[in-house]
Amino acid sequence: MNLSRLLSGWKSAGLTAVVGLFALSLAACFPTSEHPIALNGETDAPSVFSGIWEGGLGDGKATLIFMEGAEDAAPTPRFTGLIIRHREGKPSINEGWIEFEAEAAEIRGEIFLSALLKRLDGNPAEADEAGYYLFRVQMTGDDMLVTTLDDRVMAELLNRGALDGSISSSVGLQVIRITSDSIGLRAFLVTADLEEVFSEPFARFTRQR
Repeated sequence: MNLSRLLSGWKSAGLTAVVGLFALSLAACFPTSEHPIALNGETDAPSVFSGIWEGGLGDGKATLIFMEGAEDAAPTPRFTGLIIRHREGKPSINEGWIEFEAEAAEIRGEIFLSALLKRLDGNPAEADEAGYYLFRVQMTGDDMLVTTLDDRVMAELLNRGALDGSISSSVGLQVIRITSDSIGLRAFLVTADLEEVFSEPFARFTRQR
Protein backbone atom coordinates (compact mmCIF):
# COMPACT_ATOMS: atom_id res chain seq x y z
CA MET A 1 0.00 0.00 0.00
CA ASN A 2 1.51 3.31 -1.03
CA LEU A 3 1.15 6.27 1.31
CA SER A 4 1.04 9.95 0.30
CA ARG A 5 0.21 13.41 1.49
CA LEU A 6 0.56 17.06 0.57
CA LEU A 7 -0.28 19.22 3.55
CA SER A 8 1.91 22.10 4.55
CA GLY A 9 1.97 25.43 2.82
CA TRP A 10 2.24 29.05 3.61
CA LYS A 11 0.27 31.66 1.62
CA SER A 12 2.22 34.69 2.87
CA ALA A 13 5.76 35.46 4.01
CA GLY A 14 4.52 36.13 7.54
CA LEU A 15 3.39 32.50 7.87
CA THR A 16 6.53 30.79 6.61
CA ALA A 17 8.79 30.99 9.62
CA VAL A 18 7.90 27.96 11.73
CA VAL A 19 5.62 24.96 11.76
CA GLY A 20 3.89 26.34 14.86
CA LEU A 21 2.58 29.32 12.97
CA PHE A 22 1.53 27.04 10.15
CA ALA A 23 -0.45 24.88 12.54
CA LEU A 24 -2.33 27.91 13.86
CA SER A 25 -3.20 29.27 10.44
CA LEU A 26 -3.64 26.19 8.25
CA ALA A 27 -7.42 26.09 8.31
CA ALA A 28 -7.63 29.87 7.96
CA CYS A 29 -5.33 29.90 4.90
CA PHE A 30 -6.89 27.11 2.85
CA PRO A 31 -10.51 26.06 2.36
CA THR A 32 -11.32 22.71 3.96
CA SER A 33 -13.98 20.14 3.19
CA GLU A 34 -16.00 17.95 5.54
CA HIS A 35 -15.85 15.15 2.97
CA PRO A 36 -13.28 13.73 0.53
CA ILE A 37 -13.86 13.76 -3.22
CA ALA A 38 -15.76 10.61 -4.19
CA LEU A 39 -13.69 7.87 -5.79
CA ASN A 40 -14.86 5.83 -8.77
CA GLY A 41 -14.16 2.27 -7.71
CA GLU A 42 -10.41 2.68 -7.14
CA THR A 43 -8.97 -0.02 -4.88
CA ASP A 44 -5.34 1.09 -4.81
CA ALA A 45 -3.43 4.36 -4.78
CA PRO A 46 -1.88 5.58 -8.07
CA SER A 47 1.73 4.40 -8.43
CA VAL A 48 2.99 7.99 -8.64
CA PHE A 49 2.43 8.32 -4.90
CA SER A 50 5.52 6.42 -3.82
CA GLY A 51 9.18 7.08 -3.11
CA ILE A 52 11.00 10.23 -2.03
CA TRP A 53 10.57 13.68 -3.56
CA GLU A 54 12.50 16.92 -3.08
CA GLY A 55 11.28 20.41 -3.82
CA GLY A 56 9.77 23.60 -2.58
CA LEU A 57 6.86 24.35 -0.31
CA GLY A 58 5.89 28.00 -0.15
CA ASP A 59 9.20 29.84 -0.17
CA GLY A 60 11.22 27.06 1.49
CA LYS A 61 12.72 23.66 0.77
CA ALA A 62 10.92 20.48 1.72
CA THR A 63 11.05 16.70 1.33
CA LEU A 64 7.96 14.62 0.58
CA ILE A 65 8.09 10.95 1.54
CA PHE A 66 5.44 8.41 0.56
CA MET A 67 5.57 5.46 2.93
CA GLU A 68 4.58 1.88 2.20
CA GLY A 69 2.63 -0.53 4.36
CA ALA A 70 3.38 -4.16 5.07
CA GLU A 71 3.95 -6.32 2.00
CA ASP A 72 0.98 -8.52 2.87
CA ALA A 73 -1.38 -5.59 3.45
CA ALA A 74 -4.47 -5.48 1.26
CA PRO A 75 -4.54 -2.75 -1.43
CA THR A 76 -6.38 0.40 -0.44
CA PRO A 77 -6.97 3.77 -2.12
CA ARG A 78 -5.87 5.57 1.05
CA PHE A 79 -2.17 6.35 1.50
CA THR A 80 0.01 8.17 4.03
CA GLY A 81 3.11 10.32 3.86
CA LEU A 82 5.35 12.90 5.48
CA ILE A 83 6.37 16.40 4.52
CA ILE A 84 9.58 17.61 6.17
CA ARG A 85 10.34 21.33 6.13
CA HIS A 86 14.05 22.28 5.93
CA ARG A 87 15.67 25.30 7.52
CA GLU A 88 16.65 28.04 5.08
CA GLY A 89 20.38 27.83 4.32
CA LYS A 90 20.78 24.68 6.46
CA PRO A 91 18.84 21.90 4.70
CA SER A 92 20.14 19.24 7.09
CA ILE A 93 18.14 20.87 9.91
CA ASN A 94 14.42 20.14 9.97
CA GLU A 95 12.00 22.94 10.81
CA GLY A 96 9.25 20.42 11.46
CA TRP A 97 7.25 17.63 9.89
CA ILE A 98 3.67 16.87 8.99
CA GLU A 99 2.03 13.47 8.64
CA PHE A 100 -1.04 13.11 6.44
CA GLU A 101 -3.40 10.60 4.87
CA ALA A 102 -4.93 11.07 1.44
CA GLU A 103 -7.05 9.56 -1.31
CA ALA A 104 -6.60 10.25 -5.02
CA ALA A 105 -9.59 10.63 -7.32
CA GLU A 106 -9.19 10.66 -11.10
CA ILE A 107 -11.54 13.06 -12.87
CA ARG A 108 -11.26 14.26 -16.47
CA GLY A 109 -7.91 12.46 -16.74
CA GLU A 110 -6.48 14.46 -13.82
CA ILE A 111 -5.58 13.58 -10.22
CA PHE A 112 -7.20 15.26 -7.22
CA LEU A 113 -6.15 14.63 -3.64
CA SER A 114 -8.33 14.73 -0.54
CA ALA A 115 -5.73 15.05 2.22
CA LEU A 116 -6.34 14.71 5.95
CA LEU A 117 -3.84 16.21 8.41
CA LYS A 118 -2.88 13.64 11.06
CA ARG A 119 0.10 14.85 13.09
CA LEU A 120 2.34 17.93 13.40
CA ASP A 121 5.78 17.20 14.86
CA GLY A 122 4.35 14.06 16.45
CA ASN A 123 1.33 15.79 17.97
CA PRO A 124 -2.20 14.93 16.82
CA ALA A 125 -3.91 17.55 14.66
CA GLU A 126 -6.05 20.02 16.58
CA ALA A 127 -9.79 20.34 16.02
CA ASP A 128 -9.42 23.60 14.08
CA GLU A 129 -7.00 21.87 11.70
CA ALA A 130 -9.42 19.03 10.94
CA GLY A 131 -10.99 18.50 7.55
CA TYR A 132 -9.94 17.49 4.07
CA TYR A 133 -7.62 19.76 2.09
CA LEU A 134 -8.24 19.42 -1.65
CA PHE A 135 -5.41 19.52 -4.19
CA ARG A 136 -4.90 19.20 -7.93
CA VAL A 137 -1.79 17.19 -8.88
CA GLN A 138 -0.22 17.65 -12.31
CA MET A 139 2.67 15.48 -13.45
CA THR A 140 5.35 16.21 -16.06
CA GLY A 141 7.75 13.29 -16.10
CA ASP A 142 9.18 13.08 -12.58
CA ASP A 143 8.03 16.60 -11.68
CA MET A 144 4.94 17.13 -9.55
CA LEU A 145 3.03 20.43 -9.41
CA VAL A 146 0.49 20.76 -6.61
CA THR A 147 -2.13 23.51 -6.50
CA THR A 148 -4.92 24.09 -4.02
CA LEU A 149 -8.24 25.90 -3.88
CA ASP A 150 -8.34 29.65 -4.37
CA ASP A 151 -10.12 31.02 -1.31
CA ARG A 152 -11.65 34.01 -3.12
CA VAL A 153 -13.04 31.81 -5.89
CA MET A 154 -14.41 29.33 -3.36
CA ALA A 155 -16.06 32.11 -1.35
CA GLU A 156 -17.81 33.29 -4.51
CA LEU A 157 -18.90 29.75 -5.39
CA LEU A 158 -20.36 29.23 -1.91
CA ASN A 159 -22.16 32.55 -2.06
CA ARG A 160 -23.68 31.56 -5.43
CA GLY A 161 -24.72 28.13 -4.16
CA ALA A 162 -22.46 26.20 -6.55
CA LEU A 163 -21.26 24.30 -3.49
CA ASP A 164 -22.56 24.05 0.08
CA GLY A 165 -20.49 25.49 2.90
CA SER A 166 -19.84 28.32 5.31
CA ILE A 167 -17.55 31.35 5.55
CA SER A 168 -16.33 32.62 8.93
CA SER A 169 -13.19 34.18 10.40
CA SER A 170 -10.38 33.09 12.71
CA VAL A 171 -7.23 34.90 13.88
CA GLY A 172 -8.19 37.68 11.49
CA LEU A 173 -8.33 35.41 8.45
CA GLN A 174 -11.21 34.08 6.38
CA VAL A 175 -12.16 30.46 7.07
CA ILE A 176 -13.98 28.55 4.32
CA ARG A 177 -15.60 25.19 5.09
CA ILE A 178 -17.13 23.14 2.26
CA THR A 179 -19.98 20.89 3.38
CA SER A 180 -21.05 19.39 0.03
CA ASP A 181 -20.93 15.59 0.14
CA SER A 182 -18.36 13.47 -1.71
CA ILE A 183 -20.56 12.88 -4.75
CA GLY A 184 -21.35 16.59 -4.93
CA LEU A 185 -17.64 17.47 -4.91
CA ARG A 186 -16.93 15.04 -7.73
CA ALA A 187 -19.87 16.33 -9.77
CA PHE A 188 -18.64 19.90 -9.29
CA LEU A 189 -15.12 19.05 -10.54
CA VAL A 190 -16.50 17.35 -13.65
CA THR A 191 -17.57 20.73 -15.06
CA ALA A 192 -15.51 23.26 -13.04
CA ASP A 193 -12.91 25.61 -14.53
CA LEU A 194 -9.94 23.84 -12.97
CA GLU A 195 -7.44 26.61 -13.76
CA GLU A 196 -9.63 29.08 -11.87
CA VAL A 197 -10.64 26.88 -8.95
CA PHE A 198 -7.16 25.41 -8.31
CA SER A 199 -5.15 28.58 -8.94
CA GLU A 200 -3.26 28.75 -5.62
CA PRO A 201 0.34 27.39 -5.91
CA PHE A 202 1.12 24.96 -3.12
CA ALA A 203 4.25 22.92 -3.84
CA ARG A 204 6.59 21.55 -6.50
CA PHE A 205 8.49 18.31 -6.10
CA THR A 206 10.83 16.16 -8.19
CA ARG A 207 11.12 12.41 -7.66
CA GLN A 208 14.47 11.30 -6.27
CA ARG A 209 13.76 7.56 -6.01
